[in-house]
Amino acid sequence: RQLKIKTGAVKRLIKDKQCYLVEAESQRKRIAEYEARNAHEADVRKQREVLTETLAMVPDTERRIRAAMQDLENLL
Repeated sequence: RQLKIKTGAVKRLIKDKQCYLVEAESQRKRIAEYEARNAHEADVRKQREVLTETLAMVPDTERRIRAAMQDLENLL
């Protein structure tokens, strides 16, 4: 039972990381669109903040993946 839980946690975290990377790429495209249509600077700045927050989640998620994998290895 614990093995199934720990394995599921690792899979979920890997999926989370992929989602953050996809979201970051989408955000980059959105920023480029805003800049191309000369959107208000505050709007562009806000979108850059969102991108920064998304990118900040990637290292945190990687750390959590390593911790979850270590828990899984310890269980085995």
